[in-house]
Amino acid sequence: MPIRRKKRIYAGVGILACLVFFGLHAVHAMAADPIVGQWNYTTANHWVKGPAPAGKPSRGVLVITQMGDQFKMEFKSGMVFSPPELRYFTGRKQGQEYAFSNSARVDNEGGIAKNSCNLKLINANHGKGKSFSLYSNSGITFSWGFDIELTR
Repeated sequence: MPIRRKKRIYAGVGILACLVFFGLHAVHAMAADPIVGQWNYTTANHWVKGPAPAGKPSRGVLVITQMGDQFKMEFKSGMVFSPPELRYFTGRKQGQEYAFSNSARVDNEGGIAKNSCNLKLINANHGKGKSFSLYSNSGITFSWGFDIELTR
């Protein structure tokens, strides 16, 4: 076999190896985070500070999706949100925790609700966290929250 042909074969094999290596790295980088998917949730230990009744334990379904390093969480059932867009949260992974939040104007008097939900996976099928909400309007504030547990 001529030397020139051997060099071409080696170069071709080298390029192919690089493509395979970088291709596998890209597939690994695009793999979904373990929190992504559909979850059953339950809430417990509801509390409130201010002039509102504490929430009641609930259960339902939520879905978490991922786009790059940003996550979205949508409560599909189980809780009522007013306005409805508050059922959508955006979040990021911070170490071993996932921090989700949202906010919206919630009444015709300018009141704003800010919600956060911090979650931590126990394993691929079990997670726990805490939810915290704050309402504010012209110096009036009150807050509420609960524990949340995820299973699938």
